[in-house]
Amino acid sequence: MKEFYRNISDALSMLDGLEQDLNIRHFSPNELKVFYTIITRSAYNEGGSNISEIVENSGMSRSTVYKTLKKLSSEGVI
Repeated sequence: MKEFYRNISDALSMLDGLEQDLNIRHFSPNELKVFYTIITRSAYNEGGSNISEIVENSGMSRSTVYKTLKKLSSEGVI
């Protein structure tokens, strides 16, 4: 079990480093969830993502996704 916790700790450390490199550490939890959903969907779908896909894959409400997308767009992230 101890090795499992070490692996999780190592993965979280790597994620923190990636977020720092991408300059997204300041993102709110909603912004991170939408950002990661878009990136994940885009990696497997050449056409990108639409609102319905982001809502479905993030588990967030449509209104929250719209607000979050507006914020990410205004910051030039997407």
